Amino acid sequence: MELIVITHPEMLPGEAAIINQLFARGLARLHVRKPDVAEAELRALLEQIDPQFRSRIALHQHHELAGAFGITGLHFTEMSRLAQSREAFEVLKNSGFKISTSLHGPAELERLFHCFDYAFLGPVFDSISKEGYSSKLPADFKLQKHNFPGKIIALGGIDAENLKSALEMGFDGAAVLGSIWQNPDNAIAQFENLKSLQSFLKSSQQSSSQQSSFQQSSCIPGLKPGAIDSIAVHCPGFQPGDPEKKGEAGFVDKLHFISNETGTMSHIDSIQLALEAGCRWIQLRVKNRIAEEVLPVASKAKQLCDSYGARLIINDFPHVAQAVEAYGLHLGLTDMPVPEARALVGEKMIIGGTANSWEDITRRIEEGADYIGLGPFRFTNTKQNLSPILGIDGYCALMRQMQEASHSTPIIAIGGITSDDVNGLRKVGLHGVAMSGALIGSADPQKTFYQIQQALC
Repeated sequence: MELIVITHPEMLPGEAAIINQLFARGLARLHVRKPDVAEAELRALLEQIDPQFRSRIALHQHHELAGAFGITGLHFTEMSRLAQSREAFEVLKNSGFKISTSLHGPAELERLFHCFDYAFLGPVFDSISKEGYSSKLPADFKLQKHNFPGKIIALGGIDAENLKSALEMGFDGAAVLGSIWQNPDNAIAQFENLKSLQSFLKSSQQSSSQQSSFQQSSCIPGLKPGAIDSIAVHCPGFQPGDPEKKGEAGFVDKLHFISNETGTMSHIDSIQLALEAGCRWIQLRVKNRIAEEVLPVASKAKQLCDSYGARLIINDFPHVAQAVEAYGLHLGLTDMPVPEARALVGEKMIIGGTANSWEDITRRIEEGADYIGLGPFRFTNTKQNLSPILGIDGYCALMRQMQEASHSTPIIAIGGITSDDVNGLRKVGLHGVAMSGALIGSADPQKTFYQIQQALC
């Protein structure tokens, strides 16, 4: 699914810097639309855009600047398209340009020249940037392409709330303007949210078409299958098969923070607290919500973790983990099996699994989990449906079995752990600990973090 950004029609302060940031964050195509801007002004804007990004630009006006800046895209309004012959467009196409146009009704697709690579169709929803520019499409609209071989891009009123609806209508992508430029200071954050949602929808649809059995048990209702390109998963500092990392316990941190939500604190608030205290392995654990509700929380958590150089692990939602390019995924005992999740997210993402017994541990090891969260240590209010409590004696027995079986998978103790427990847990051979309430409820989170870190050394 394509995601295209269209510039604000007027020149904006600091616009070139924002555009460069959008490209750096993965924008694949920018349409420069400045209908009332002189050539000299447009040239000045293009000169400020990093040369490495200019091939991703499509010009709406002043096409004569394309050659000077290495621009490969030319867009034609409906009026300019109707004023030229098919032969003229074919010459441009054969010269290496990617050409596009605008349509104001689905019926126009029957007459559209097939030499166009893609076309905007809209307004699909009520416009954000143009007051009174309302959608003329029925609520149950389904796109008919009439044998047009190119892509049809939804335009008009597109934002994070209706991007999925545009995809379900049959569009190949979406072009956004108002949702990005309505508040230029927030343009990058808005784009990040849309990009995460785009990746989420792509990966969800891809796996739905390839794994119908998973679709029946998926926690992502309403997403229809389609042939979608896969996305790359970026996990800084970890590569599959690296003997210095995956083959050893060192690539898994010793202190894991599990996010929590209370009456006065959101998941993001708890993550912010943990990051400020010093935690650099953050697990977002949101329960009793569907993936589409978790996605915006995960996107914010990823931005926060990136700003602190921390690793984000997503609990339970593989599509969300993939969409936000998390470092890892954690699966509970009743969640998807590790091999099935691995097939979805690929080899680059760390996958951890919960265990409560020796049978659980051996199952996780056989499945190929990169680490195991073993617990609970004691009763905790942060988890429903608590498994049997292990206590220090339970950990001793299980770690003895690990040693006898020559297993080296990192084991993380979890469940009601406080800073006073860490020394004893480390002595029985555990790799590290996970905690939530002990840090959130601390009068001095930084001091608590330091005490735990010292005990884990």
